[in-house]
Amino acid sequence: MVAFDWECSEFKLFSTTNLENNVNADKLFVSFLVEVEKQRKDITKTFTIQEIANIIPKGTAGINNYSTYGFSFMSMLSGQKNRDYFIFENKELRGEFTSICNNNVDRDNYYWKKHCLNERVRINPKYLKNI
Repeated sequence: MVAFDWECSEFKLFSTTNLENNVNADKLFVSFLVEVEKQRKDITKTFTIQEIANIIPKGTAGINNYSTYGFSFMSMLSGQKNRDYFIFENKELRGEFTSICNNNVDRDNYYWKKHCLNERVRINPKYLKNI
């Protein structure tokens, strides 16, 4: 497996310098940014959660386990560990995801997929370079 490139120096539209964490959720976010730029999508547009899942499916960044991917994806969307990668149209959703991620007893790792695919988010501009 190729080592994950946190620097992403060849990409021009985003920056990874503001990332505080470097676990699976963060790898998914960086992979999302990489794919958005590679596919020449408008990095400032509003995405549905379904679109994001289509861009970074299970297997992205070496995350092949079904449960691990589901949790990592939801954690990427949450505010867990000071994450703020996305700005939500539904302002309450990040808190909802954070609460679910912090529940280690009976957490539904695929809550986002069952109930939130049409929710809309934008990439937090603090992760974008001046474009």
